[in-house]
This record gives sequence, C-alpha cells and structure tokens, in this order.
Amino acid sequence: MLDKRSPEVVLEPNEEYWDSARKPTVRVVFDNVIPKAAAVKDVGSADGEIDIVTELTPAEAAQVEESDAASVVASDSKTVLLGVFNQTRGDSKWNDIKLRKAVNYAVDRQGVIDDAMMGYGNLMAATILEGHFGYNDSLEPYTHDPEQAGQLAKDADKTVTIVTDEAHEGVADAVAADLNDAGFDASVKVGEPTGEWYIWLVEHFDWSPEFPAAVVHREFFGATGGFLKSPGDKQLQGLIDQAMSTVDEDEQEEITQAIEKHIYDHADALLLFAPQKLYAVRDGVDFTPYKSTVLELAETEVDE
Repeated sequence: MLDKRSPEVVLEPNEEYWDSARKPTVRVVFDNVIPKAAAVKDVGSADGEIDIVTELTPAEAAQVEESDAASVVASDSKTVLLGVFNQTRGDSKWNDIKLRKAVNYAVDRQGVIDDAMMGYGNLMAATILEGHFGYNDSLEPYTHDPEQAGQLAKDADKTVTIVTDEAHEGVADAVAADLNDAGFDASVKVGEPTGEWYIWLVEHFDWSPEFPAAVVHREFFGATGGFLKSPGDKQLQGLIDQAMSTVDEDEQEEITQAIEKHIYDHADALLLFAPQKLYAVRDGVDFTPYKSTVLELAETEVDE
C-alpha cells in the first residue's frame, strides 16, 4: 500500500564512494513517525535529538527562531503559489480577461507576504523567479491598484470563493481581505476544489534543473496538467509544446520567456509569489538546501 512506510529510513556513509573530495561522513536517519509539532519542539530543545525539520510553516519558523538550539534556514526555492481560476464551465465569468486582471490588481502581494507569510516569500511577475532559467526581465509584478481593479470589474459578478488547504489558509484570508477592499465579495473555504468555487490556491515547485515549461507551465496550463481547470489556451499550449520539443537551450529559454509573458499578459492565473522553503536546523549542523526543494544532503556537515 502506498500509505504504508517504514518508521525510519537509515542511510550509512558509503566508504567506497568514488569521489574522495565529497566522501560522505554523516549517518542519516529519516524519522517517518514523529508528529510535526513534536519534531519542531525537539529540534529547538537543547537536549533534543533531531537535527533538521523540513517544510516548516511560517508559524513553526517563528517558534524555531525563539529557541536557543536551532535556527531557520530559508531557501529562495523554485516554488510558485498561484490562484487557479475555475473555468471548467463554458460560461465561466473567468473567461473575461478584464476580471482576471482585476483580481490581480486587487491583491497587495507584498502585504500578503509580510502578514500571512511573515516575510518568507519573494515577489515575481509570473511563475519564475529572477535568476532562474526562463526568467523574463521585461515583466514586473502586477501593482496593487484597487481603483484599477474596481474599474475593470465594474460590470462583473464580484462573488469570489477562494479554496485552499490548511497550510495556505492565512494567505487565502489575506487575499480575500484585499479583494473585499477592492469591492469584491470574497470568502475562503478550506478543502478540495469541488462544487461551486472560483479561485483555487495551489503551491507547486520546479524540481527540474532547467525545464519549467514541462514541470510548472504544463502542470498549471497544459492540456495534461494536474492543476488545469479550464478548456485550455491553444496559443499557450503551442508555446509549451515548442519548449518541450526543442533540445536547444537558448531556444528553449526564449520560448519559456514567451510563455511567462503570455501568462502575465492574459492573467491566466492569480499570480501571487514564490514561497520560501523553510527548514529548522540544529546548531552545529551546516545544511545547504537545494533550490529544487528536493532534500539533498550532499553538502551537509555535522560538527563532531
């Protein structure tokens, strides 16, 4: 059964590893049983046994920061938090690009990062952070402009239900507050995007070295994407197909930048921000997170 796993997984250093300069020295034990709250408490305790806790929430990070035995490592990872518009019905109000843009202008992204994420996030224009493959430096994040939002949505149905999971409820509440300030009637529902819903908050990550078209763009906007909630956009699908069919790196990056511009210009989602990945790390442990968010311990060292 997929939901069954060992209580712990132990990795022993490979004494025969071929690269002497990077020969592993640390014995790693993954604890699959301890509850998250207990792990956070343990890593921050002077007599605790846990060295690293992954996937912290901002609230858990604040708890760790108050401890004397551990600190928070924040990684500018290749993550994205978007609001997926429910366009599963042919008469969806989100077919109106003006309404999609209105919602984007209504949200104070930096305010949401500061308040709901305790500062643990980075602004971006579309889905790729500056410095990463495919970043389009011609784009700027949508400005916070409630007046513009109101003008664009003046003739629209302004009822908005935001669906999210518990981990992003604070973000959803902050987004709903901004929408209400701009004249919308927004509310939040924690759970699955079933029944009548309008915006679904989804966090995803790009685990690929340099292939966001296949990992992020396809997942949100491609015909086979797990997060697609619309009939799809033929022009955007064409760009995704082009990016996935070429092996020329320069051409692929150029197409990826075009994808970013299309998503931005058409407001194909509520474009929010890149959440930072947070780790609790015990003092004496030198831990370097990977931007792909995959847990790699190749550069991790523990004081003797």
